[in-house]
Amino acid sequence: MFKISFVESKGVTEKGRQKSDVNTVAVADRCLSSRYAKRYFDVERPHISAGIRQLIGPIVLQIGECLPASVVDDFDLPMLVKTTDCIDAPSDIVVDPAFLPFTPEVFSTVVLPHVLERHELPHQVLREAHRVLMPEGHIVLTGFNPNSLIGLQRWLRPTAVCAGRYYSVRRVIDWLQLLGFDVVGSSMFHYAPLSRSKKLKNTFQFLESAGDRWLPMTGGGYMISAKKRDASATMVGRLRFTAKKSKLVAATAKIQANASGDPSPDNRT
Repeated sequence: MFKISFVESKGVTEKGRQKSDVNTVAVADRCLSSRYAKRYFDVERPHISAGIRQLIGPIVLQIGECLPASVVDDFDLPMLVKTTDCIDAPSDIVVDPAFLPFTPEVFSTVVLPHVLERHELPHQVLREAHRVLMPEGHIVLTGFNPNSLIGLQRWLRPTAVCAGRYYSVRRVIDWLQLLGFDVVGSSMFHYAPLSRSKKLKNTFQFLESAGDRWLPMTGGGYMISAKKRDASATMVGRLRFTAKKSKLVAATAKIQANASGDPSPDNRT
C-alpha cells in the first residue's frame, strides 16, 4: 500500500481552526470509540464493504475518519490516500474536504464515510469529490437518515448519536445527480435506535426485519454508490436533421420506369 504524507500547516496557528479541529477530533473519536457507535458500525460494515468492493479502483481517496481501518485494509489497494480535517488524526493529509489539494481527475474511487453531516458545506464536498474523480469513477458515501429512530434519538438523547446535520437519501441523491453522477446502488440499515444494552437490542430486533420489509426508507443509516458521467462521450452514427422526402423519391422511380419502357402501374390492364 502506498501512502502520501502531507500536512497542511496553513491555519494551524489560527485560533478558529484550532478550535474547530479539537471539536472535530472529539466528534470523530466519539463516533468510533463509543459503545453506541460500535454496534452501529458493526451493522454498517458489510454494506459499505459491498459498495467499495463493487466499485473499487487502483487509486482510492478516503475522506474522513469514521471508517474502520479494517474495511479498506481488506482490499489490499495499490494506492490509498487518507485525508482528514483533524490535526491530531492519524491520516496522510490534513485538509478541508471542501477544498481538496489535488489536480482534477486523479482518483478512481472516493469514499466519504459520514462526512456530509459533519461539514458546513456538504454540497461543496460533493463538488470537490466530483472534480478529483476520473471519468467513470465512483463515489461511495454513508450517512445518517433524519427520518428514522436514530434521527429522532438525536433530539431525545444527543449523547447516543454522532453530532451533525443529517440529510435524507433523496436529498443526497438529488445533489449527486445535479453534479453529474449516476446512482448505481444504495442500501439502508439499522432500523432500531442505538442502545448500549444487549437486552434492549434484543427487544428491538424485530424492527430490523420489519423495517427492511415494510418501511425500507426509515433505516438509521444509508450507503450510496454513484458513478461519474463521462462528459467526453460522443454520439455514434450519422445525424439527420431533415425528414426524408418520400414524394420526390416516388416521382423519380416513376420517371426511371417510363424511360426503361416498363408500363407504369397505372397503365397496366
